[in-house]
Amino acid sequence: MACHSIQEFLFCPLQLGSSSSVPFTSIFSQLFMTVVVPLIAGQIIRRFIKDWLERKKPPYGAISSCVLLMIIYTTFCDTFSNPHIDLDKFSLIIVVFIIFFIQLSFMLLTFVFSTGKQSGFTPADTVAIMFCATHKSLTLGIPMLKIVFEGYEHLSLISVPLLIYHPAQILLGSVLVPTIKSWMVKKQKALTLKLQPV
Repeated sequence: MACHSIQEFLFCPLQLGSSSSVPFTSIFSQLFMTVVVPLIAGQIIRRFIKDWLERKKPPYGAISSCVLLMIIYTTFCDTFSNPHIDLDKFSLIIVVFIIFFIQLSFMLLTFVFSTGKQSGFTPADTVAIMFCATHKSLTLGIPMLKIVFEGYEHLSLISVPLLIYHPAQILLGSVLVPTIKSWMVKKQKALTLKLQPV
């Protein structure tokens, strides 16, 4: 049975009523080679070129943004050029609203928990927790999806929520930054005044 829309895809496992074996050894070895090995190699290489990088001071921010944009662009092209993806506009709009709701809910939850009296976090910690705890990246998520669901014809449909989540978190972050920054500055000033000796 093929799943051709988001609604069908969400309820497909319930309708199938069957199970399949997952090659965990193959998946973990591929994930190790794709994710862990490059990370370790990067850390080792960094030790040798650290001094050169400090002297040259390359534009890390611009390089990071360009690489991220390239990954998002190529992933979008790869996903929507797949002939097996059959996603109607209504389903796509529903997914966008669900993802924005999930993101805002996660950010609100992390804000509430990290600003509690017993948490012990500073305002700067709260901001870091809000953005880091709710972060999901295409750079790690897409390779993992491709490895776990290798050969599955509806892989493109599965990757749509992650494709929306990553740009949405960038958009939400940029919209919320002024408000969160003013809150953080206000709280930090209040803490400074509170800690000053009378």
